Amino acid sequence: MPEVAELPPGPPPLPAWLPRLAAAVETAVPASLAALLWFAIHSLILREPWWSKFNVAAGPFFGDRVFYLGLGRATLAGAALLVVLYSLSGMLFGLVASSRSMARASALAAVWLACWHVFAQHFVWPRLHPAAPPYFPMMATVPSHLAAAILLARFPAVFRRVTAFGHDGARSAEAAEPHEDPATGDGPAVFEAGPENRRPAPPESADC
Repeated sequence: MPEVAELPPGPPPLPAWLPRLAAAVETAVPASLAALLWFAIHSLILREPWWSKFNVAAGPFFGDRVFYLGLGRATLAGAALLVVLYSLSGMLFGLVASSRSMARASALAAVWLACWHVFAQHFVWPRLHPAAPPYFPMMATVPSHLAAAILLARFPAVFRRVTAFGHDGARSAEAAEPHEDPATGDGPAVFEAGPENRRPAPPESADC
């Protein structure tokens, strides 16, 4: 009976921490974008340029010039800094959030963003620029943090989806692994991936 060539083994299973980290990133980035969206809306409500808060957030890079610069590099730098800050906060939330209960995740998200709100008022906004806190009043930060908390509460559902995706990949890899021929026990002869994976080896030459 001709032998069947072996296929290389499938990829190793994902580390246990990787699905949680991936779910944390997937929930944190949209939450940060939602917060920035409300910052822009709040500026428009006050009849300010929508990028005013983003420019002020660029204070560590441009100093006092942020109050005179228009839409441009300062806007991009400030928005990027805010996205990084809110994304890091959301990722830390994902590392400690419940992966099973949506109710627990929602409660923790509310508490987490409340703590972030207080922390930002005392340490983040003043560090951006001494004149930055008035640009981030309660009407600007509370709705943005509420929107971020709602999106962070999606973590259990995202975590289950990411975990299921990893398990499906592992099962697919296992299905492609060779199995011994039950009739002969001569090693791998059949692949569960289908007959298209069977590659018969060349026949042995007869002895002269």
